[in-house]
Amino acid sequence: MKKVFLLSVGLLLGATAFAQRPRPTRQALALPKNDAMKQSVKVAVQQDVLGNETSTMNFSPADVLPRATQVRDFGDWIEATTMTTRYDLQSNSAIGNRIAAWEDGSAAIVSTWASDDAYTTRGAGYNYFNGTEFSDEPTARVEPVKSGWPSICAYGNSEYLASHCDGTHVYKRDVKGTGAWTDLGMATSYTWPRIAATEDGTLHLIAGDQDASNTKLNYIKYYRSTDGGLTWTENEYVANLEEEYHNKIGADDYVMATNGNTVAIMFSSMQYDVFYIISHDAGLTWEKNVIAAFPYPDYDDDENWASGTPVISALTDTIHFSDNSHSIAIDNDGTVHAAFGLISWAPADDQQGYISLWSFYSTGIVYWNSNYVNDEGTNCILPFGRAAIDANHPEWANNGENGISNTLLYDRLIALSWGDDGEVNINPNLNIFGWCSEANPGSPADWSEYSGNVAGHWYRSYGVATTPAIAVSDDVVTIMYSQLSDARSIDDFWYRSAFYHQRIDGVWNDPNTEVCLSTEFEHMSDEVYPTFGCPNVVNGYAWFGYSADDLLGLKLDDDQTQNSDNLIWAIRLAVNNYPGPGVAEQMEAVYNIYPNPATDHVVVSSAMNTDATIAFTNLAGQTVKTLNRNLTVGENTINIDLESGVYFCTVNANGFNKTVKVVVK
Repeated sequence: MKKVFLLSVGLLLGATAFAQRPRPTRQALALPKNDAMKQSVKVAVQQDVLGNETSTMNFSPADVLPRATQVRDFGDWIEATTMTTRYDLQSNSAIGNRIAAWEDGSAAIVSTWASDDAYTTRGAGYNYFNGTEFSDEPTARVEPVKSGWPSICAYGNSEYLASHCDGTHVYKRDVKGTGAWTDLGMATSYTWPRIAATEDGTLHLIAGDQDASNTKLNYIKYYRSTDGGLTWTENEYVANLEEEYHNKIGADDYVMATNGNTVAIMFSSMQYDVFYIISHDAGLTWEKNVIAAFPYPDYDDDENWASGTPVISALTDTIHFSDNSHSIAIDNDGTVHAAFGLISWAPADDQQGYISLWSFYSTGIVYWNSNYVNDEGTNCILPFGRAAIDANHPEWANNGENGISNTLLYDRLIALSWGDDGEVNINPNLNIFGWCSEANPGSPADWSEYSGNVAGHWYRSYGVATTPAIAVSDDVVTIMYSQLSDARSIDDFWYRSAFYHQRIDGVWNDPNTEVCLSTEFEHMSDEVYPTFGCPNVVNGYAWFGYSADDLLGLKLDDDQTQNSDNLIWAIRLAVNNYPGPGVAEQMEAVYNIYPNPATDHVVVSSAMNTDATIAFTNLAGQTVKTLNRNLTVGENTINIDLESGVYFCTVNANGFNKTVKVVVK
């Protein structure tokens, strides 16, 4: 099917690649209050199902033929296929702890794997990178029984894996990448596990304790082991999670990260606070930190849940909040970095356990770190019921039909992080991005005309940009995420691409020039979702992964009418070659070229004083104008005298090239 699909997508791209849209203001992408024309997608509030479709079943590895992995080298980064799975529901919410990396350059990746459409072979798919190449794709699951939703961590030269079948099981391999896995006998009745290790050798395990009916009622259990998994503490509820959180936390609502002896667990959902708990003594004591407070603390959708007809107790104005996807990382200084996707929603009028979604009105990935301080001296983003930066925007305080602040309103976050003009990042500790255009780099994607398109709301309650994964080192923060592509569509359905966004030495790159990792021909018919990663940069490399297939939506959620091969890709991105402070001569000289469309000039943003050659070529590849200029740090106006048309503007400065497609009116 994929080859036929490539042709159809190629024809579409040929017809639309150079179509231009007016550049929208970022504020225009926010949800208009009480917009009578907005259309909603009515969905049931998420219920978490254990997914144990059949009882234990063994199978022969001979059922699946060995397949070599594909590796593609792009210099600073490589990507490789690591496994092929027929099971596409990699997470119910957040996805994390799927990649482990070691200082010798090796790494391991896991996913929920199955070779058959009935999923009888389902379990942990595993592949190992020896520093040079991946092994052949797996032909069998790790576990001896039907399992899924694996989590992996490095532990010295060994590795640990946790997954669930009838509950959580923990497995160990003494030497990473080789030998047999040993079941440690740590079996619980709890599900959706995450496992991680701290520097002192302590293992940390969390899992969900759902009630017998597999509904949303969920308590998070925590275990720790100080002897390599031979013995574990008695199961206990995670500290600092009050009753309100335990009853609302759903499957996969949590991810874990460690650095040294610090361990942090992040939680987020559409319906409770975005927060994390952190321990600086390898899990002995914990404290809670709220990143963003849910704006309706008395909101309750759990009444009559067991009967299947929960009653939402408050009819509110539209809520802008977390889309259930998030990630967390801890750097060497102890700073906590977090990211989550945005969504817009409101309870449905019937208040019978349904909500209405408006994904297109709340586009973005929110980044926050623990150095962020608001104007009240706390770390929380936009405290509940408070105004934003100043009194210039009184409408941001206590807005909404019920007089309650929509805490994560999109344009409020723009003002807090990029300033009122939306152009200069005024706070490196808070950021919002994920609106860039793949069809027209240098401009944001304009989804406003598609706001009522039900087909765009794939993947449960996730936003346009979603499933962020963070990798941190001392000077570089890299966030990879999945976002709808305005360059690849068929019959008004849009594919997703993988993008990444970076902060280097405290400076974020322009959000309109985020790097797309799905532009190669190999990915032209790929639907990229979800994205995930390893929170720590190890040996100078950030590790990410994503699932890709050629059908939109999920078979497990009935978006697809048939199963397909889902390829699990791994990406290794070099970050050790990025410049440190004061090494400006190594930096890329040009970081933006605009406006687009242009009239009589373009503006070239330069990171240094340097000589530059600026060339314009037409669609036939002919150079129609060449200019030699001395660029200064900041904005440089370059006058042009070109006929109306489409050109490629290439700036060569300090050994670096920057090319942007420019439409001249």
